[in-house]
Amino acid sequence: MKEKARLWLAVFKANPGVALAVLATGSVALANNANPLAGAMTRIQNILCGVVDALTGPFGAALAIFMIGLGFAGLIIGNRNSMGLIIASIAGGALLLAAKTLGNTILGATGCQ
Repeated sequence: MKEKARLWLAVFKANPGVALAVLATGSVALANNANPLAGAMTRIQNILCGVVDALTGPFGAALAIFMIGLGFAGLIIGNRNSMGLIIASIAGGALLLAAKTLGNTILGATGCQ
């Protein structure tokens, strides 16, 4: 295996045009082939977009309100550590409701539309 690699390197060093031709041929061959995973990835993207749509809608808002209510209920019964839950639920709820917008901003045209 190492000997074959050395032979190829020797050919490429002696004839740089051969190396350029091999690279050009390989790039053209790769550019003409369609991605074999395109169909599967499209289905996965549709599933993820469905989940994002469900969570950024009314269900996400209800989940955020429920978590904030749980934090305040913890404060009412005397749990001093509930403040962390309240802060985390406010931040998490804001991120949850803005997830679709943030995702489309980061991913651009490949995000959920």
